[in-house]
Amino acid sequence: MQRSIDKRHATKRRTAARRHPHSTQLGFTERQWPFLYVLVGNWIFSLAFFLGVKLVWHWVPAEWNNLGDRLALVIKDAVFAILPGVIAIAIVAAQRMDPKMWVGRVAKPNSALDINTRFILNTFEQFAAYFVANAGLALFCPPEEARTLIILTALFLLGRILFWIGYHRNPYLRAFGFGLTFYPTVGAYIWLVLFMVFGIRVPL
Repeated sequence: MQRSIDKRHATKRRTAARRHPHSTQLGFTERQWPFLYVLVGNWIFSLAFFLGVKLVWHWVPAEWNNLGDRLALVIKDAVFAILPGVIAIAIVAAQRMDPKMWVGRVAKPNSALDINTRFILNTFEQFAAYFVANAGLALFCPPEEARTLIILTALFLLGRILFWIGYHRNPYLRAFGFGLTFYPTVGAYIWLVLFMVFGIRVPL
């Protein structure tokens, strides 16, 4: 009788262990590690892309003397950066006419309409941070570093496209696209804070 009770308890403990796997290394589970690899790969790719383009492309603006010249480049970059969001709005406008996309008055969860709507919201949130960062860089960059704004815009645009595709297809691609959008912007804010607060100017 006692052996039967012990056996049932042991079975429960083994089942519980399978349902709630322990953390593997440094407090991260096996499911979290692939996303950490994507994160590290994202930083490496962003840095390699930035340095590689700067190495082979030596563009300098013809006019960079006043605030208007700098603002003009910021706005031109912004037009390209926000394109995925504008295209997504047009697509959502067409999808809203499909009754299969709705449950009552709410978009069907995880439908193309729901995913695209969330993508639009995330894109405009990211765009606000990107635009302020790019405008800040434009204020302080000399002409020979102005191409930095365009390179960051290219990373933002590529990141949004990959994030959008990943939202529909693959969570790892979505994570990689998010990183390409977000982390270069974070780097720009770090640069701005170092310069404006501490007077430390890192060449771009």
